[in-house]
Amino acid sequence: MRVFLLRRNDWKGNTYELSKKEKTYLFSVLRLSVNDVFTAKDSDDNYYKAFLFDENTITLEATDNPEETLLDNLSSYSGPFRGISMYISVLKGKKNETEVRMLTEMGVDEIILVETEFMQEKLSNHSLERLELIKREAVQQSGSKEPSLIGPITFDEAINSAEGKILILHQSSLKESVSIKEALADDSGERISAFIGPEGGFSDKECEKAISNKAIPVLLHTNILRAETAAIYTAASIQSIVQ
Repeated sequence: MRVFLLRRNDWKGNTYELSKKEKTYLFSVLRLSVNDVFTAKDSDDNYYKAFLFDENTITLEATDNPEETLLDNLSSYSGPFRGISMYISVLKGKKNETEVRMLTEMGVDEIILVETEFMQEKLSNHSLERLELIKREAVQQSGSKEPSLIGPITFDEAINSAEGKILILHQSSLKESVSIKEALADDSGERISAFIGPEGGFSDKECEKAISNKAIPVLLHTNILRAETAAIYTAASIQSIVQ
């Protein structure tokens, strides 16, 4: 369900001042008018009935029934998805932007950026700020719960912090490798942590480190996928299997 996402710690009482970008979104994109009512939520998933008081301001009233004033009813979403942590290698160019946008829309609740051996460039502070903005826009569009965006951290930090059932996607056929379906056949409802490598995949050293930390090596039975495509395919496959 699509809702209006409120900025963090940027409003007091029941009055919320709209930014220039938010006004464009409400009036030009959604084509709302003064006196319209719609659903808003904060970063803690508290919902509000929002009243468009004038061109610059909305007033907020807490609600336990956000469906009454949804901006649309196109989605069949009915609650949080299974906890999925996506550990994605830092990629070159704008590829991480694509991953963050799509994984957020899909309902993944953790996105962890990982510095890997074969990554081709590091993330700048500007790039990280851009990813935060893209994440917020994706939440606004999809109505998903805002995921945590963590990192970048080292591969060792990532594999040591991963929880639940750990999957590592690799580009070659290891003797222990299985399909995603096989890896999740004995699903017990725990968190799923999936590792997606950079262009060209993880190094042998990284795969060995992951497997020694009880990660399950997974080989996708697909065509050769770009790193960002593999991330989306993997998250969608996990959700289809375990939801």
